[in-house]
Amino acid sequence: MATPTARSGLLRANLTVAAGTAISRITGVIRIIVFGVMVGQTALADAYDAANNAPNVVYELLLGGILTATLVPLFTRQMQDGDDDALSAISSVAVSALAALTAISIAVAPLIFRLFSLNPSSEIDIELFRQTGTLLTRLFLIQIFFYGVTSISSSILNARKQFFAAAWTPVLANLVTIATLLMINNVSKVDPPTLGEVTTNNPLRWLLGLGSTSGIIVMTIAMLIALRRNAVRIRWNFDLKHPAVRQLLRLSGWAVGYVAANQIALVVIKNLAKPGSGNVDAYSKAYTFLSLPHGLLAVSIATTFVPELARAAADLNTKEFARRFVSGVRLTALATIPASLGMYVLAKPLVAMLLQHGNFSAAATVNTARALAGLALGLAGFSIYLFVLRGFYAHNDTRTPFFINLFENALNIIFAILFVDKYDVLGLGLAFSIAYLISAVVALFILQRKTSEINAPKILLNLLPIALSAAVMAVVVKILSQQIAGDKATAGLQATSQVVVCVVVGALVYLVMIFALRVRELRELTGKHD
Repeated sequence: MATPTARSGLLRANLTVAAGTAISRITGVIRIIVFGVMVGQTALADAYDAANNAPNVVYELLLGGILTATLVPLFTRQMQDGDDDALSAISSVAVSALAALTAISIAVAPLIFRLFSLNPSSEIDIELFRQTGTLLTRLFLIQIFFYGVTSISSSILNARKQFFAAAWTPVLANLVTIATLLMINNVSKVDPPTLGEVTTNNPLRWLLGLGSTSGIIVMTIAMLIALRRNAVRIRWNFDLKHPAVRQLLRLSGWAVGYVAANQIALVVIKNLAKPGSGNVDAYSKAYTFLSLPHGLLAVSIATTFVPELARAAADLNTKEFARRFVSGVRLTALATIPASLGMYVLAKPLVAMLLQHGNFSAAATVNTARALAGLALGLAGFSIYLFVLRGFYAHNDTRTPFFINLFENALNIIFAILFVDKYDVLGLGLAFSIAYLISAVVALFILQRKTSEINAPKILLNLLPIALSAAVMAVVVKILSQQIAGDKATAGLQATSQVVVCVVVGALVYLVMIFALRVRELRELTGKHD
């Protein structure tokens, strides 16, 4: 049994991670707001989004899955064994691979950007779009090296139960990027800046390209400072035959496949959005908005439950595992189902409140709101899906999540192809939502086969009162929103007042409903566990 001191330490660690995640998500939203104000929803915005995604896709496809999935348990074991040599070998080989991957990626930047522009809009100059995107991609690809170093540093610190730096340094990256984006008007000769200007205006190109990259570099430097303060001893030891390096490669196979499926699906979806049309920017901004409630609500809940699930699985205590797992699913649903329906109903005024300023037009607001409406319906499915996968990881099973994730991404792509011609960005959002809702249910039934104490049909039936409460809330909010705004589009203070009033009233209606229906998960949130 954990001592009070140990529980207190775990609570502080969870709060640190939750707070860092929250501030990181919030500053991430501020970053896209600033970009929208300065650039608008244009072909340049799509080129910037694709170029900015390029280092993430390359890194995750080739190295990210290996490093993310296996480093923390490996480093934890090595720390317990006092094996500094293994730590040095893994770090040396990984840094070398990162340097080589970064150099090669920069050299083939035109090919990488072309992956994101296979299906460009016919309404733009395609060659200019690709030329501009390639110029920005070369500057963004520098981030690959620093992403990797940050991941290694974060894993070392997490293995030593030092969570502050890893949780909070992304905030620094966002703040640096925001500061550079605010300088666009100082270097751009036209407002908003265009694709052509990026190719001819060197200061603008360097500002756009190195702004985000500078943020990643600052984040990496902060992580290295944290390593130094924790007296981590690493020396150069490039040894491909070292047992720890071989173990790293052996353990990471399924994780690499999981990540690869996600990145391939992302490239397909971004191409279906017709790069250059503004739809890529709309989808990306909407997804960032979706990630905010997921990060604030679902991730915080998971952070609390995952250690308990892992302990129960390690102790072979299936009843305790099932009890805590079911509680986690229900709490996730309790928080995310109303958020899902609320974002769907308020998508347009919410986007107008946050984005419709400066160069971000009313048409861009409508486009982004359509993407958000489609994505919002899948928030609960997305969050529950990821929580269910944690049930497999608690049993050290990475193989099953790989196949489930392959299924989810296949569904996402199939539905996106079916919907995009008729519904454009709304269809892409709906494809995401349907894929995750189906996959969450499928994953739950598969986990039931692994842990017989879990009753998947009963879990789903017990979510009905929550869904009913959220549905009543959504109807009330929809009626209230129409009463406030009528048929007119709102923006600025009017949109803000519309959102605030609807959120407050909606929250009250939801609370009344879950009390009236005696939703017992409410006791979990108030600390009254079973």
